[in-house]
Amino acid sequence: MCVLIMVKIHKPKNDDEFLEDVAMIIFVAGFRYDLVAKRWPLMKKAFQNFSINKVAILNEKDVEKLMHDKNMIKNRMKIEAVIENAKLCKRIQQEHSTVLKAIQKIKNGYAENPLFNQSLEEFFVQFKRIGKVTSKWLASLHNAKGNHIEYKK
Repeated sequence: MCVLIMVKIHKPKNDDEFLEDVAMIIFVAGFRYDLVAKRWPLMKKAFQNFSINKVAILNEKDVEKLMHDKNMIKNRMKIEAVIENAKLCKRIQQEHSTVLKAIQKIKNGYAENPLFNQSLEEFFVQFKRIGKVTSKWLASLHNAKGNHIEYKK
């Protein structure tokens, strides 16, 4: 018997949700999704609901606290990547007011002239621990019509 499962992945509605999506991708890589999903609500709380302003100011002392948090997946490189990505989001916000506006600007520019404008894949790959494959997946999400994409499993 074959069971069809539909999975909907929603586009982020704000920059904090964008950071959370990137963080989830980082933590799922190399781990079982169900393990990450089970811990995610507590990890989200530990990362201050992925508030870019709050995560961007975390320091080495905060990383140590997170490494000793019983609910955290204890991978220093992944934790540090989330913090670095929050800092990158802050820099993008300074230039474009929001990360989502920067994404839209890149989409528009690429649509007008793909030869001379940055693609979404090139934009997303600048985030720590986001590689070429994941950047393509993020681009497909942000290029999707509507507010989500669906996968059939």
